[in-house]
Amino acid sequence: MQFRKFHFTLTTLLCAGVLATPAMAQEKRQIAPGFPSKPIRVLVSVLPGGGMDIITRAIAAKMSERLPVAMVVENVAGASGVIAVNTVITAPPDGHTLLSTSGSLHLNVAFKKIQYDVRTALQAVAQMSYQPYILIVNAGAPYHTMQEFIAYAKKNPGKLNYGSSGVGTPIHMGTELIEYGAGVDMTHIAYKGNAAAQVDIVAGRLDFTLTSVSGLQIVRSGKARALGITSLHRHPDFPDIPTIAETVIPGYEVINAYTLYAPAKTPAAIVNALNREVAQALADEELKKKMIADASSPAAARSPQEWQKVLASEIDRWESVIKKANIKLEE
Repeated sequence: MQFRKFHFTLTTLLCAGVLATPAMAQEKRQIAPGFPSKPIRVLVSVLPGGGMDIITRAIAAKMSERLPVAMVVENVAGASGVIAVNTVITAPPDGHTLLSTSGSLHLNVAFKKIQYDVRTALQAVAQMSYQPYILIVNAGAPYHTMQEFIAYAKKNPGKLNYGSSGVGTPIHMGTELIEYGAGVDMTHIAYKGNAAAQVDIVAGRLDFTLTSVSGLQIVRSGKARALGITSLHRHPDFPDIPTIAETVIPGYEVINAYTLYAPAKTPAAIVNALNREVAQALADEELKKKMIADASSPAAARSPQEWQKVLASEIDRWESVIKKANIKLEE
């Protein structure tokens, strides 16, 4: 009778989950020799609440489930993200301080807003997500395709005006790349935010703008028209929107990518381990749903070395565009 009582108690505890087995519990372990040994700080270069902040926090939470320490996300906004960048660059290269930022990093370097050359001062860890832009026009515009749009721009130099959230921002520079690639001249109008530009698109006061995928709301309402998407290939969720690359400018690609970086000289074993953990997090179905809700897509699984090459090539590209177009931040 005593044996049966003990057997019942043990079985009950196991069924209740009081005694967890390795298969039942989420494994928490160091992912590189001696790493991590303390909480990992992730500095986000924007204010709370935006897409980059939301996605960074979701990925950090998912990674924390497998790590023996917490990943603590801190918003360090200001100076167009330069403060966060400088903080991470000067942090100890031990993997415990990371930077989460967007494509604005490449532009900040190209415009010499950062005192360091991040090509050598930062080490790419992993890209988290990517989000293309959509070129939208007023629903009553006389052009219905990218080809017609560019043809109109060539016949009317300087007449078409477009909006962005400021000189040197990704939307401004993405449009400059269209001008340069298609050989057209258009007028830039800087707004305090892209939402205001969308309002003027609907009202007919602005000819066009690049907007995030969220801007498709006004397209679906019939108040605006989508002519092209800035990804190199058609987006699987919007297959009817042709790419700018396939219609008017071969090879054109401008995306908003959220990427994690570590200070340069962070040991390769730590960087590679973090890269694998990000890939593991991005494979989670619930996390994918959160990213889709933000109109973002999980980034492809690529090595830190490959992402480092992307960092360098993007900076080189924008430096070339800025020089050829003679763009000045004070304009």
